[in-house]
Amino acid sequence: MTNSRENLGWLLGSIVTAIAMAVGWLISSGVVVNLLFLLIGFGITYFVQTRTQKRAWKREYSVKIVETVYGPFYKELKKIIEYLQQRYYTYGANLGLWKEFQQDHRYFMVDEDFRTRLDRLCKRLEMYFETVVRLRSEIVKKIVIEETERFYKIKTNEIPTIQINYTKNYQKRSDNPDFIECVISERHPIDSVKLNESGSSDLDLVLRIISIDNKPTNIPYSSDFDKFWQSCIKRMKEEEAYKFMVQENSSLLEEARRVQKEIVKRIEEPWKI
Repeated sequence: MTNSRENLGWLLGSIVTAIAMAVGWLISSGVVVNLLFLLIGFGITYFVQTRTQKRAWKREYSVKIVETVYGPFYKELKKIIEYLQQRYYTYGANLGLWKEFQQDHRYFMVDEDFRTRLDRLCKRLEMYFETVVRLRSEIVKKIVIEETERFYKIKTNEIPTIQINYTKNYQKRSDNPDFIECVISERHPIDSVKLNESGSSDLDLVLRIISIDNKPTNIPYSSDFDKFWQSCIKRMKEEEAYKFMVQENSSLLEEARRVQKEIVKRIEEPWKI
């Protein structure tokens, strides 16, 4: 038993001695140092290549998002901003492209916080344009018809038509401004023609009212028309829908401009990676 232990101890001692001698030789010969530098160099190369590859993938995906989502969306948003700036109270612009994105994978190419922000903007624009349509097709129409009956004592269920005769370049011409548009924009029909037909003169307005029994009545321009027109505007401004439309127009314009700046930032981002 004692001999076995002594033999085992001698064997382990021999192995440790051999390992120590080998390590000593490797160190003295510079192999360990070279191997260490080799491992460090390999690690640095791998780290740099991995990081470079990840940056390339990130940039490639960011460019794809710009081309697929932000580029087209920027173009549509620019039109909406121009529309709101001009205060065109008609149904003529909306974020239809974003609603399309909401239905497919492109929706998830945008980060969650910004997605939520665009969802809110889209919803607000929908409510805004729904109000605009209701104001034009229902509220203002009703006001104009009621004021027509009150001022001119003619029962009707139609919006009066306006015909403005004028002279331009020595030629007699005529125009028919949209009565609802004139009321909502608060622009007198004669001023509307002057704006569209610069250089016109001898402007003469005729109001044409169709009664319930389909009898047309032509009424020449007088101060009564100005009172009638102003009364329509006054009543329109008292409507909650009109107040909401005006207030929301300004608020939406501010938010659309902020979103536009954020989109520009995201479009420029891939080129900085």
